[in-house]
Amino acid sequence: MKLSIAWIFDHIDADWKTVDIQQLVHRFNQTVAEIEHFQKVHLNLDLFTMVDVTRVDTDAVVVFSLEWDQEYKLPMRKGVVVGQQFLIKKDDTSIAWANAQDLGSGKDMLMPALRADNNWKQTFETHDYILEVDNKSITHRPDMWGHRGFAREVAALLDLPFKSPDKFLSQQHVAQSASTYDATATNPFMVTIKAPGACKRIAGIYVDNVQMQPSSLSIAHRLARVDARAIDGIVDITNYVMLEWGQPMHAFDAKAFGQKQLIPRMAKNKERLTLLDGEAVELTEHDLVISDGDTPLALAGVMGGASSGINGATTAMIVESVALDATTIRKTADRYKKRTEASARFEKSLDPQQNVAAIIRFITLLHQEGIQAHLSDEIFSVGQVFEPTTITIAHETIQTRLGVTIAHEFVRNTLTKLGFGVTLHDEVYTIVVPTFRGTKDVKIKEDIIEEVGRYYGYTTLEPQFPLLALRPSQDLDWIYQQRKIKQTLAYSCAMQELYTYAFFDEEFLQQLNWQPHSTLEVQNPVSANWRRLVTTLVPNLLKSVVTNSADHDQLRFFESARTWTCANAVDEQKSLAGIFYDKKRVDFYDAKAELQKLFDLLKLSVTWVPVQKPDYPWYAPYQTADLMHNGTKIGTAGSLHPTFLSSLCPGDAFIFELNADFLMNYKRADMHVVAANKYPEMVRDISMLIGLDITVDTLQSMIKHVDTKIVQVSLLDFFHKDEWPDKKAMTFRFVIADHERTMTKEQADTIWDAVAHTLKNVGATIR
Repeated sequence: MKLSIAWIFDHIDADWKTVDIQQLVHRFNQTVAEIEHFQKVHLNLDLFTMVDVTRVDTDAVVVFSLEWDQEYKLPMRKGVVVGQQFLIKKDDTSIAWANAQDLGSGKDMLMPALRADNNWKQTFETHDYILEVDNKSITHRPDMWGHRGFAREVAALLDLPFKSPDKFLSQQHVAQSASTYDATATNPFMVTIKAPGACKRIAGIYVDNVQMQPSSLSIAHRLARVDARAIDGIVDITNYVMLEWGQPMHAFDAKAFGQKQLIPRMAKNKERLTLLDGEAVELTEHDLVISDGDTPLALAGVMGGASSGINGATTAMIVESVALDATTIRKTADRYKKRTEASARFEKSLDPQQNVAAIIRFITLLHQEGIQAHLSDEIFSVGQVFEPTTITIAHETIQTRLGVTIAHEFVRNTLTKLGFGVTLHDEVYTIVVPTFRGTKDVKIKEDIIEEVGRYYGYTTLEPQFPLLALRPSQDLDWIYQQRKIKQTLAYSCAMQELYTYAFFDEEFLQQLNWQPHSTLEVQNPVSANWRRLVTTLVPNLLKSVVTNSADHDQLRFFESARTWTCANAVDEQKSLAGIFYDKKRVDFYDAKAELQKLFDLLKLSVTWVPVQKPDYPWYAPYQTADLMHNGTKIGTAGSLHPTFLSSLCPGDAFIFELNADFLMNYKRADMHVVAANKYPEMVRDISMLIGLDITVDTLQSMIKHVDTKIVQVSLLDFFHKDEWPDKKAMTFRFVIADHERTMTKEQADTIWDAVAHTLKNVGATIR
């Protein structure tokens, strides 16, 4: 956004030529917002003259300069009429139409037909500075989207008097109404807001007997310097008010309103409107329009309609200015790719009270520029009246947050210069936030502290290193436990850790043909595919396997993350899940041994209890177990159901999911050291055929309880053949020790015979 320093100082009671502009820009950048660069404008008016068009030929325009007493022939340009005035320029060899760039603009635009008296050079601003502001640095400051808002900050920075709005606004009668304004003797329009959520206020005035005039040179050259196009006397004033006061406004040709109704309303779905740029748009029910009852005449806050714009034939018009919902305007502008100067301001949440001031400023400029028109007796203002908000904050709070000692007078003067109302009682400030700062910028105490702090100067604060008290974390044991678990799975079990989304992938769930129950769904999901929080980590592990199986024959993944269920109440739990995948086969007992490494590390005794009907369909029946510790279930582990992933990727897998909260907080029992047996141990193996329904845990327990001298039992081998439909072959190794004496072979054989006898009683065939 570009601003003119001369225009800014219209609102400051001082001469800008006495100000060091470079120093001002430096202070402004440190205190307020970023001025990216500035450019000096200096015009030699001897090179310019106003001319009258005396003749229009087929290929040229003949003009006469009274000042230079000379006639010139210039190239033809569109819309030239005999009697119009234009600005021309000369150089060493030629005469040409004046361009906006000649007056300090950054855009190549011909200056339009103009109005100026014979003494225009005596009041013309030949010197100026053009400031270019980074728009991103003022998105939170709706008050600074016009020259007056910048002037307020500049006056505060330089401690100069900021002119009262009374200097710019003439006395006018305003008729305020909450919902509807009825037509009067001088205003034939009825005004009603039918979309109060999108249009909060509307103000305007009816003007008839208008004598349309060309652009005023005094206004047109200021518009040109900030890259705005001058069009005609009325439109230029509306744009001038927007760039000065920060409030967009629009002038409608009154004859476009057949029903004499001015109604802001939401558009009807697929309603059509042709805009000022000639493009016809198909509206939606989310767009706000300014209408004459059923007929939309403007896309509110964005662009006027082609059928209702003023032109040289206009004799009556209605000028309006609205306060709009920022989100509605931003979405509409984005929907139709029509981001205009007006929409850029409306989407910043402008001061809802300044629309009336904009109408009054329009009237004041209309009179100043000598445009002949008859105004209705009153300005109409329809909609809610917004009251300023109040914030209380203690002086001590300001000092504590900024870390400095600040005088009460500095706080009071700073906020007062910025337009805040300030009273101090018992070390507590009561601050009235003006409506031009209260829409989105200043809401809480911290915003007040920021206002004081930026004017105190952040560069004046003494740098200090932050103080951090170092003390042992209360969660240190939990952190160590988590690290041990992850290192065991990563190094001992050769698994890779995954970090997946906290949401189910809805598309993948459909591929699995499985839907979770008791899920927690977010209200505003970023995508329809990611809307339900996970109740189990396994589907995301399976998706990782499917994604990577084309490039790898074997995969081992684990993930530690939170899961959420919502049956009667929300239950949040940390889970630990893992998968061993192989394109050929994963042996249940090999995978069990890998997982057992984790339990051995934690010194956690776990019993594997067979499950005939698993809770989840990815577990295979009879090859799945609930993992129990002292009667409490801490997880489930088992083989992948042979048909579950067959359509997505071939192969076999072993899956486990554990209660990670239990594992992280598990504290093993105190260990008792037992002296090593000083007598040699004896080792015996026993092989058998036994029924499939008898588990390894059961057999280990039976063997160990045969004799107190059996101190250790482990599975040595296991295999199964197709010709054994209900049998499996197993080999166990058990260690025999006597703490009193050296055992003989006969004693060991007797114990072996007892073990064999016990196993035969449960159907085993000793081999």
